[in-house]
Amino acid sequence: MRKTDLQQQAVKLIRQLSTEKLKSAVDYLVYLQDAETRNVSPDHEVPSQNLGTAIHEMFKPFGGVELEIPPREPAREPPRFG
Repeated sequence: MRKTDLQQQAVKLIRQLSTEKLKSAVDYLVYLQDAETRNVSPDHEVPSQNLGTAIHEMFKPFGGVELEIPPREPAREPPRFG
């Protein structure tokens, strides 16, 4: 068998293997997504408040959290290159 024939067969085999692995990976990801969808209960509660309010409600029983917000300062001069 000639060297070019072997090279062509090798390239064809590599492409076939790559395609099969890609299909296998996609099938696995679809399976995982379907499994995740099945695990979400139909009565899954959608939050009625935003994230900030939800965090505030979590800390409310502990007396809340008071944060000191530093005063705003003017922006610094941008660096000069060159």
